[in-house]
Amino acid sequence: MTTSDATPDIHASAVEHARLAARAAYLGWRHLRSEYSQDIDTVLATLETGGPWTWTLPVGAMASSESDGAATEVLQYVSATTMDEIREQYVNMRTAVELWDWISMTDLRSSWYMLTHGMGSLIEKPRGNVFQVESVTMFPIGTDGILGEVQIGAIANERINRWPEVPTGDGHVPFPVKRLEATLLHNEFMAAIRDEDIARILATMRPNVATAIRSYLVDDYMTFNGTGAEELGAYYRALFDRFEVLDLRLVNRVVESWFVFAELHWTLRHRGGPQSGKEVQFCTADIAPIDADGKFWVRTGAGTDAQPASAATLSPYLDERGPANKQGWEFELIANQ
Repeated sequence: MTTSDATPDIHASAVEHARLAARAAYLGWRHLRSEYSQDIDTVLATLETGGPWTWTLPVGAMASSESDGAATEVLQYVSATTMDEIREQYVNMRTAVELWDWISMTDLRSSWYMLTHGMGSLIEKPRGNVFQVESVTMFPIGTDGILGEVQIGAIANERINRWPEVPTGDGHVPFPVKRLEATLLHNEFMAAIRDEDIARILATMRPNVATAIRSYLVDDYMTFNGTGAEELGAYYRALFDRFEVLDLRLVNRVVESWFVFAELHWTLRHRGGPQSGKEVQFCTADIAPIDADGKFWVRTGAGTDAQPASAATLSPYLDERGPANKQGWEFELIANQ
């Protein structure tokens, strides 16, 4: 297969992508601007007619480092999937804060989602204090509105051991080691999925990880909302029982010192049942902040519906790394920083 076989008209594909990205941006920013109204019905009117919806927000805090574990808190996700549940979340939020402005610093627009990493200006209620926040939110896109919001809230905003490097007094600019660490962590996460190695997947997460992602244990859109590594491990065990992983490719990725966003393209084969042997493909997009120990703290995201696929039609996979005997410098660099 040649490159021209995979992309028969790259020019037409480019403008079609731009058109779909503009549509995603319109629906995403229409929703964000509706929040400035502080009117719940105006906000809900920007959601996709009929769903399926997903609205996620983590609650809880970092587990205590005390040896007795008495103060350990549980991380978990609020996951709203009905219009009534989503309304309840907005009503609860408006009793505490009002969002009045948002500036997007990282803005990714695709055919099926819009991601924004930025800063907002809010008013604390009932005191009326104005304050600012930084966060990352993704809006999955439907046909006439957003399918919801997947958020990390204030998780990892303290940036304990995750602050990016700063120049020294003499002007030396250090390497972006924290971002390199985060990249290697996500590379290991992807490699573990390709190998269907649940223990390695969980090793990239903190023990009390909270997860709210699209579930591919069924064909219909459902959200897997897991608390802790044990529940997450059970999800992947069931996923690998249902599918064989044929391929996992990176589509887009944003790496900061304290979070990773990644869109992935999956190609799988049904292991059994009425669809045994059938190959399918879909895309997922997840946001995952990183804790002080360099592990994923929480992870939330969305995914597209499965489509027919044939692994044989994929472009050949090219390993990005150089010869094995020339690798390892990255770990030495991190250790010596």
